[in-house]
This record gives sequence, structure tokens and C-alpha cells, in this order.
Amino acid sequence: MFLLKLLGSFSLLCDTAPVPPGAQQKRRVGLLALLAIGGERGVSRDRLQSYLWPESPASRSRHALDQLIYATRRSLGSDPILSEGRDLRLDPSIMDSDIHAFGEAIRDSRLANAAAIYAGPLLDGFHISDSRELEAWIDGERARLEHEYHKALEMLASRSAAESDHAAAVSWLRKLATSDPLSARVASEFIQALTAAGDPAGAIQYARNYQQLVRSELEVEPDPKIEGLITTLSGPRVTETARPEPSGDQYFRHTASRSKSAEAGSFSEPATRPGPSTPSQSRTRFRSLAIVSLLIVAIAGSLAVLRRAQGENVQRNVAARDRAVRDPRTRAVNPDAKAFYLRGMNAWSDRSKSGLDTAVVYFRRALEVDPAYAEAYAGLANAYVLLGYSGYRPSDAMFPKAKAAALRAIQLDSSFAAPYAALGMGLSGERDFRAAETAFRKAITVDPQYATAHQWYGILLMILGRTDEAVAETGRAARLDPLSLQIQNNYATFLSASGQHAAALRHYQNVVGEEPDSSWVRRNPWLLTNMASVYAANGQYQKAIRYAERAVEINPGHPRGLSVLASIYDRMEQPRMALAIFARADTTNEHYAAYRAFRYAADGNADSAFIWFDRVREWGIPVMITLGSPGSAMRIRQDPRFGDLLKRLGMPVPVPKTTTSPTAAR
Repeated sequence: MFLLKLLGSFSLLCDTAPVPPGAQQKRRVGLLALLAIGGERGVSRDRLQSYLWPESPASRSRHALDQLIYATRRSLGSDPILSEGRDLRLDPSIMDSDIHAFGEAIRDSRLANAAAIYAGPLLDGFHISDSRELEAWIDGERARLEHEYHKALEMLASRSAAESDHAAAVSWLRKLATSDPLSARVASEFIQALTAAGDPAGAIQYARNYQQLVRSELEVEPDPKIEGLITTLSGPRVTETARPEPSGDQYFRHTASRSKSAEAGSFSEPATRPGPSTPSQSRTRFRSLAIVSLLIVAIAGSLAVLRRAQGENVQRNVAARDRAVRDPRTRAVNPDAKAFYLRGMNAWSDRSKSGLDTAVVYFRRALEVDPAYAEAYAGLANAYVLLGYSGYRPSDAMFPKAKAAALRAIQLDSSFAAPYAALGMGLSGERDFRAAETAFRKAITVDPQYATAHQWYGILLMILGRTDEAVAETGRAARLDPLSLQIQNNYATFLSASGQHAAALRHYQNVVGEEPDSSWVRRNPWLLTNMASVYAANGQYQKAIRYAERAVEINPGHPRGLSVLASIYDRMEQPRMALAIFARADTTNEHYAAYRAFRYAADGNADSAFIWFDRVREWGIPVMITLGSPGSAMRIRQDPRFGDLLKRLGMPVPVPKTTTSPTAAR
């Protein structure tokens, strides 16, 4: 009996004799690993051919697969591969795998066994081929297994805490924190578990280590709740040195000042920005527009301005990297840097919080190896864009970082579209809409086939109230990249926003399916909330509730998900249920005020809505999309204060349509 171990480091074992050396040849064990991942359903021959020989003609890859199967069987001395039509799978009577055992333990609720089997990420550090499609599939399975492992640990910790076995709870949560070291929620739970177990000093030490890790790995400020826990645990003896948890606009000033001091020598700009109606905001917009104008006319000049604004230390770092630059059309990329870059791109494609955090880490590692790697800077910019756009990290910190990384990529290589698109999103997040549109048009001019540029340009157009153009632009993106669920998600959402609810529903059903079961869909809360809104608009409330509840499960307490779930119950004429649902929202979330304002707007309570709009300090892109959508906040859009709000944000005020009476029409 053979055993494949794919979780953590790879190995192939046999319970009766040593595995023959020929059977451990990389391509042969790679084939076995893919079949193990395919499980009972197996993997089709066509997929295996495209995964293992992505550049070869079909006839050649078909012959190569047949040869590989024959050589694998011969080297093992037995036949572990079953062939059923065009599909191949492992024979469980000859070869078992740890991922199969892990899956069975999860299904049977043997959570402690599952946790013991999980030895690390799937195929960690094991490279099979250069196929991007294969890497994406493995990354998806890796994320699914890791999610199951994390859920098992959380359930084990919860059971232990309920039984007052605090030592066991600490043990389970320590494993979880080791596996997911950047999660603020996990860190918070572990800190509280250590405290309950009678180790407040250990809790404080872990909290400090967590803060340092987040600052060094992600170059952002940690969740302020962690500092709040430290303050609470430290007690009155250290109140003079402990930083109190800031709130409201004080938090953003605090974050900006910390970021500025922590990032000396980096390319990121200070993350400060005044409120929407101050003269300083206008000056900031003018400077950003000037940067983009100079960028298009003379790239080097704009970067010189950026470098001067960032100080002498940054200038020296930029100069050092400039010396490493060669002609981007001829320079060879360091293989290690490229490997980090590809892993970053696959993590970025996941679009989940953990995926984007991981992408940042990989892109930064690629740049440590090759400081002149323009594509890695563009990837870093894209990761910062989505962290801010999705609300996973403070957007006032993410968008300036995205803009700075994009500008650096353009300086290194101005011939590809990705950094211009990222620059456009960074400027959109800063509400410099004219400059953002210039950047998006530049991206599309450089590469009309770059789907993400069309997608993100469509987002800007929706913010600006140009709904038909937004639908057309995201439609182009959807046609250019039919496999991107995120792009298809944007397109369907904008179809619904334009009033085409049935078309939006058909699109979701076509690209996701009636019963979305992919791991990517289950991990991405905003795809689920958008789907929920579309299903609700079509009167399919039970499905809408199921998708919205799943989104809330992924991101509990986030006002966006709870607002969508509450709005479904509003449509069902259950206002008390809607009120109770939104009452669960985290009032410390940076977007709470905006979504509470939308809740009042939905009820037609204009006075309360505008009171809460005035309390908003961070206008995220999803919030601005909602403001710009013609079907949102319908009951207060005619209020003059709504126009004043749009003006403060630099958004165009819709011109009321003149209506002609039926009598006059005749």
C-alpha cells in the first residue's frame, strides 16, 4: 500500500518496502499528486495534458501522458491509476493520500483527527509545471483545504472553551494563529484565550509580536482592536505608555502618522487625506492630476516629483533601484523573483483577504530579489487596490500605496497596461476622478485587451453616474476574460444597477450556476452579497438570504454584508427583522456610518441619513458606487442635501429628467 503525503512537504511512502527511486521522479509523482487532488471524481486526460504540457500540441501531449502513465506504473511495480473513459483517478486499494484521509475526517466530524493529519499547505514548495492554469487550480484547492483546517481548529477551540478547558483552547488557537498569522480576528481570539488561561503576559507579548509582523509583512497598521486589547490587559500600570485605541477621524490621522514613520525608505506615500469639503482636498486633487498629466507626457518627471516629496532616504533607494534597471524589452527576470511573482499573481486572483495579503508578501519578496521587476510592482499595486477596494484593509492607507507602486512600475516599464489601471483605481479611491479617468484611458490605449482596465474603468464610470457607459465597459471586460468570476460579478451587478434585473440574474446563473459550489465563490463575501441583491431584485428571496448569510458568515459584523441581508428582509416587508440584523454590525468599522446612512435612506428617513453621511470619514469605492448608482437611495435622491453630498465628494450631480405629461405628449 502506497501513501502520498501532499499536506506540507511532499513524500511518497510504502508500508512494505522502500519506494523505488524511479517512482520518485518529479513528473511521475506530480501526476500522482494531481490525481490525488482530483479525488474520487478523478481528472480528465485533457486537463492533465494542458496542466503538464501547456505549450505542446495536443497530439504530442497526449502521447507524453500515455508514456508518463506507463513509466509510473512500471516504476512502482503496481498499477495505482484507474482509467474510466477519459478520466483518470487513483485506485484507493493501492494508493491512499493524506488529503483523502483529511477530507474523510472532516466529513465524519473527527476534527481532532483532521487537525492531526493536516501538516501544512497543499504541495507547499512543490512545483509541478509552469502552467498558470495548474497553479490556479492547486492554489484553489490549497485555500479550500486550509479553510477546512481553520474551521476545524476554531470549532475545537470553541468546544474546549465551552468545557472550561482553557489550556486545550489555547493549544488549538495557537495552531490556528500559526497557520493564519496575519488575521486580526484569529489574533484577537488567541489573545483572549491566553488571558482566560491565566497568561496575560503571554497575551500581551503575542499581541506585540502580531503588530510587528503585520507592519513588516504588509506595511500597514494592525487592527486597532489589538492595541485596545493590549491596553485593557496592561491595566493602569502602563497607561502612560500604552497607546489608547483611536476612534473616528483620530484613527486615520494616527494611522497616517504611524505609516509615515514606519515606511521611511519605502515607495509609499503618507496615507493622510483631509475630509471631503476642505480646501486641502482640492489641493490634493490638483497635485494628483498634475502627477498623472506629467506621467503621460513625461514619466520620469512625475516620478522625480514623487521622490522629492518622499525625502532623501527614499530618493537614495530609488536611485539604487534605478541603477539596476535595464531595457524592459531585453532584461532577463531573476528566476526566483519570477517564481515569487507567479505565486503572488495566483494569490491575487483569489481576491479573498488572505489571498490578497499573501499576494503582497510574494510581490514584495519578488522585489527583494529583483528591485527592477516592473511586473512585480504592478502586481503589488493591484493587491493594494483590492485590499482597499474590498474593505479588507484601511483604504486610506491602501490607495496611496497602490498609486506609489504603480508609478514605480511605470517608471521601470511604461509599455504595459497593468500599472496604469492600478494607478486609476488608486486615484479613484482618493476621489481624483479626472486624473483616474486619464489613467484608465491610458491603460486601455496601451493594451485594449487588458480586461481589468475595462473592469476598473467601468467602476469609475458607475461612480460618476455614467451607468450605460459603465455597463458597456464592464461588458467588454467580461467578454475579454470570460473565466474571471470577479469581472463577471461586476458586470452582473452593473446590469442590475441599470435596471436590467432579469439579465443580471441570467448572467449570474450562467457564470456561477444555480448552486455555486466553487471554493472561490464560498470564500468571497462581496460576490455573495452582490448575488444576493440580484436574486432579491428578482423576487427569489430564499436564495438571496442564503447567499447573504454566507457572506456574513465569512465577514461577521461587517456593515456591508449585514446591510444587504437587512435589505432583503425589507423587500419581504419584515422591517423588524431587518432592524435586528443590522444591529449586529460592527460600529467601529470604517464604513459603518455610510451603511447606516443607507439604511435610513432606504426607510425614507432623510434627516437621519444625512446626519450619518456627515459622520463618514472614509468613502470606500463600494460606497461611492452605491451613491452613483441610479437605483440607490431613491427616497432621498431628490433632497437638495443629496446633491450637496455628491458635490463635496467631487461626484457629478444628476440633472433631474424633465417629464412630459400624457396630455402634453398627445
